[in-house]
Amino acid sequence: MKAEGILMHRSKNIIALRATQGTKTVIQVFNLDTKAKLKQCEVTEAIRFWCWIGEDELGIVGKANVYHTNINNTDAPARIFE
Repeated sequence: MKAEGILMHRSKNIIALRATQGTKTVIQVFNLDTKAKLKQCEVTEAIRFWCWIGEDELGIVGKANVYHTNINNTDAPARIFE
């Protein structure tokens, strides 16, 4: 995956990568200590802003919606605002 955006976790050795593929955005989260992929998920729109909103949560702002996702599960990002 060619990343166009990278976020370093504020207190853990974890990074989140994002890349646009067509009309969707793919997010992958990796633990750099264990070299393990913690999560991969997709958002069906381009991301305008994203940030860590907690120890295990990413906040994602798309063109039309706002999402959040927990890096410790395989659930798709939950839409919180339309």
